[in-house]
Amino acid sequence: MSATPIRRRFDRAGSTYEDAARVQRLVAARLAALCPPALDGDVLEIGAGSGLLTRELLPRHGGGTYVALDLSPGMLARAVMPGAVKVVADGERPPFGPGSFDFLCSASAMHWYADPAASLAADLRLLRPGGGFALALYVAGTLWELAEASRATGFGSVFPMRPTAFYKELFDSLPGVTATFAEERHVVRHESVRAMLASLKGAGVTHTPGAKAGSPRRYREFARHYEARHGTGGTVETTYAVAMIWSVQRPHDQG
Repeated sequence: MSATPIRRRFDRAGSTYEDAARVQRLVAARLAALCPPALDGDVLEIGAGSGLLTRELLPRHGGGTYVALDLSPGMLARAVMPGAVKVVADGERPPFGPGSFDFLCSASAMHWYADPAASLAADLRLLRPGGGFALALYVAGTLWELAEASRATGFGSVFPMRPTAFYKELFDSLPGVTATFAEERHVVRHESVRAMLASLKGAGVTHTPGAKAGSPRRYREFARHYEARHGTGGTVETTYAVAMIWSVQRPHDQG
């Protein structure tokens, strides 16, 4: 899967992301709580976006460089993150050599990786001996209501998320790497299906591998189905499943 369509969608969402990214803001705060209270040395944040996690961590950073990397130039151009060095690049192909950083962090980004097994291992190799990491990414169960309604009505599709077990097996396979895992679920309520879809679009969450089905009839069927199956109290729900993966210290060798 090419990163180009994902980049384009987040470029378009640059001006709306901060207002729409309700769960992403919460996830950034939750991940920041798992990071060290003092971040010394060189820090790499992958998928910095508009700076939700960046602004949580920059006040803790002393010495070294804080690199805020993101695939989307449109997002970074609007991001408010004084003190960070902005780098436009793909997290699966970061322009740095092994052993360049003391801490690696990422919130709400790495689930987009086309080849997470190779790319996460490569990202971890960017750490110096003794470095740590804190990552948050979405896993299977995210937007399951949207996936169910899409399958039932043929209106669109949902980007497939890997299960937490996939990432546990991946990290277990990396020599010398020890990570702690936790999975969280967050439910967001919207006033209508239209508001829910607008919120996803505003946060850049519109990339799917399937064909777009946009006829008015299909949309009406989709909205009725979603409201009937996933609505309560005059609102509709969307669920986000988040895997938190962290280690305060990385062993010396990953192979």
